[in-house]
Amino acid sequence: MRGGLSAGLLLLAATATAADYGRAVFTNRREPPSIAALDDATRARFELGQLVFNSQWVVAGTPRAERRDGLGPLFIGASCDGCHNNGARGQGLGNERLRRDDLLPNSFVMQLGGTHAQPYGDVLNTSAIAGFIREASLRVTYEDVTGRYPDGTPWTLRKPSYEVIAPGYRPLSAATILRPRVGPALYGVGLLESVPVDFVEQLRRSQPRAQRGELPWRRFAGEHALGRFGWQADAVSVQDQTERALAREMGLTSVGRTQDDCTPQQVACRTAERGGTPEVSPEFLEALLTFQRELAVPQGKPTAEQTSAGDGGAQLFARVGCAVCHRPEMAAATAAGTQTIRPYTDLLVHDMGDGLADRRVGGRGVPSRWRTAPLWGMAYALDGRDAVLLHDGRARGLEEAVLWHGGQAAAAQRRFMALPAADRTRLLAWLASL
Repeated sequence: MRGGLSAGLLLLAATATAADYGRAVFTNRREPPSIAALDDATRARFELGQLVFNSQWVVAGTPRAERRDGLGPLFIGASCDGCHNNGARGQGLGNERLRRDDLLPNSFVMQLGGTHAQPYGDVLNTSAIAGFIREASLRVTYEDVTGRYPDGTPWTLRKPSYEVIAPGYRPLSAATILRPRVGPALYGVGLLESVPVDFVEQLRRSQPRAQRGELPWRRFAGEHALGRFGWQADAVSVQDQTERALAREMGLTSVGRTQDDCTPQQVACRTAERGGTPEVSPEFLEALLTFQRELAVPQGKPTAEQTSAGDGGAQLFARVGCAVCHRPEMAAATAAGTQTIRPYTDLLVHDMGDGLADRRVGGRGVPSRWRTAPLWGMAYALDGRDAVLLHDGRARGLEEAVLWHGGQAAAAQRRFMALPAADRTRLLAWLASL
């Protein structure tokens, strides 16, 4: 990732006006398009990858499983599609159509942190195959948090609290860190993977000190690599992220993850029948990676003002300070050469304040750093859907997501709140068009 373009050329590529490379019109949600035209061999892997992505995995030993066996024994969902509908973001607890107090869907994952999480693994598996005990169920309750803009307009946020119900092994220690997560969208991950490290480093140096992000270096395969994926940039590549999800959330082993989420204390889980070694064949894994890396980003929906001479929403976005972290343009080193992409992220992690911090079972917050979430594809995410935003789906729309920003984003949040109501509406409409 470090080779290739000079730093000066990278900046030029990132700031030049360019078409939205990697964008495409999604006419059918069940058949998402690729970034570019694919040769026959790549097209075949892409289509196989989508098939594997959408397939339900079954228990080891199931007859005629067509190499799709090995699910669990402990798991959250039986397919990639169950969390990411053909690459879309997962769903948290929905809006008013659902109860305020309800069990969370399979597309919601509760990661666990701290040494006190044992005998549980990296995630709390809420399902199990026959003959095994699931680790727990989860419930969320919301508390209304209200306030007013400086102009007197009221706002309401919902603050979540999470409860672990009927733990199957033993109660979680109060010191266990609960890390609630909704699966992020997968659109354009191949392009984000191709952004050179040099560019990210130079982008960081260009940020004001108060908003400057941290480079999320991670240890991987014996070397340090830049984290790019996951809400906290803890995965360094599409393969790393995919194999983590297969192992932790579906109980499936792969060439890079030969152990699922069963812990040493879960003896029955570790000695259960397997669906192969590995359970996800190298062919299926490569197809899954091709599908994700070649997956296009949904085209935005221009607003009326964008099709005229003005572009007030984009100007407000920059003036408020959102563009410091949600960087509009980046350089991607693709097979087609250097391309300018518009993901609205800096691929850095930032302190977003105590309001968005992970919390222990006992309720105490822990320091949390979040990767700047890409905003491309927002129009598609919001189009006709009961979409929820932020890492745990607490925000019922863009306005609530902005209002939850604190920490290094607190100044931008205050500037947003100080805008006249018409400008807030204009900015939010522009964001919804991305």
